[in-house]
Amino acid sequence: MIDSRKILIIAPFAFGYTKHIKDALNTKNGVEASILYLDKPGFKYKGLGHKIQNFVSKIFGKNLKKTFVFDRIKAEVSKLEKQQDIFIIRPDILDNATLEFLKTRTANFIAYYWDSTRRFPRKTEIKNYFDAIYSYDKQDVEQYGFNKLTNYVFAENTSKDYEYLFFNISTNDHRFSLIENLAGYLKQHNWSYSIKVYNGTPFETKHVELITEQLSISEVEKLILKSKIIVEIQRNDQIGLSFRIFEALGYRKKLITTNTDVVNYDFYNPQNILVIDENNIEIPEDFVTSPYVDIDEAILNKYRLENWVEPIFEINENTK
Repeated sequence: MIDSRKILIIAPFAFGYTKHIKDALNTKNGVEASILYLDKPGFKYKGLGHKIQNFVSKIFGKNLKKTFVFDRIKAEVSKLEKQQDIFIIRPDILDNATLEFLKTRTANFIAYYWDSTRRFPRKTEIKNYFDAIYSYDKQDVEQYGFNKLTNYVFAENTSKDYEYLFFNISTNDHRFSLIENLAGYLKQHNWSYSIKVYNGTPFETKHVELITEQLSISEVEKLILKSKIIVEIQRNDQIGLSFRIFEALGYRKKLITTNTDVVNYDFYNPQNILVIDENNIEIPEDFVTSPYVDIDEAILNKYRLENWVEPIFEINENTK
């Protein structure tokens, strides 16, 4: 009997986005994939003294929460047999000692940089630990020689029904004023929308709905399915395609985005995707009223997660 190929994914939970990678790998012949979350709940202070100790330790460059994560990762990986592959997302969260340990536990140490090195500069400091690094940020790919890899389509729904026209959900950051302006523009045109901004504490907004609790991936999916058009506002420190774009592909939704690079991809269709200027928002009515045009299956298939994992791990077998 041939032993199965062991693949360990180490990643943030990220509302469940990363679990889909494990599930896709487990559809492949001879593969046994597991996942270990970086942000697993479980760290608890042992009392006021422990909190004070952590506060003091931060002053001297040590954080007990981080140490807890490092120790937990090493302890849980130690229980496993040596893995053929360890695939890690956001490795910059871990310290060098933990990365060195993980490298000893696999024949193939792979990183996927979900965020740019401009946003998290530590990514450049640790790049030599890995046998391969993947990134969807074009600037990082060109500057550091990383392997280019987009995000992926992890769920699909072909329903064309909707309750409102526009949908967006984001965190409160530098994009907020643009999102408020865009919502005001939609309101002026009497176009229905559901635009939500997450912030841990409440504050006053004019046109968007403020939420103080983060929504799960399944809750966001339900909101997307109720819309006709997804709105995606690109971060200033990212050059690549966010998950919102791939959700639009999977759920067959139109897309409005500030990401000018999207026109260079093979799935781009001007009837489905509109690039707007954040300083001069213009949305033609015929874009809003016209139907979604289905993407060629051969193109869509490239971005489906079950095919996305194959080149990373050099898997060519048929699915189970």
